[in-house]
Amino acid sequence: MMEDARPVWEGRIGDTLLTVQVHPSGRIAAQWRGKTGNERRVVVNTIDELERSVLFQLMLTAPADQSKVPAEIVQAVEQARIGLPDPTQAPRAPRRKRRPPRRPGPRPRWPCRS
Repeated sequence: MMEDARPVWEGRIGDTLLTVQVHPSGRIAAQWRGKTGNERRVVVNTIDELERSVLFQLMLTAPADQSKVPAEIVQAVEQARIGLPDPTQAPRAPRRKRRPPRRPGPRPRWPCRS
């Protein structure tokens, strides 16, 4: 089931077009296209994870005049998450039990010596 994410920030950081969305579950999704043309997508639970896995990486190549952009993105995400559940407190899905190993085949019959 795909949730409808709400876009909260869209713009450029250096040469990279970044879109940040917030899901109804409170999770944060970021999508951007790198210089090589490959599209990247990351879904995280917290703003700290967003800063570490996306914003820091993109700010390495951004010009100095964009130093305030990460704070702007964080503020937009904080505003969008008001009233949404905290995904770090959500109950985890139950783990599936491992299948037991297959029973070994029949024992070989050796010729009996009398």
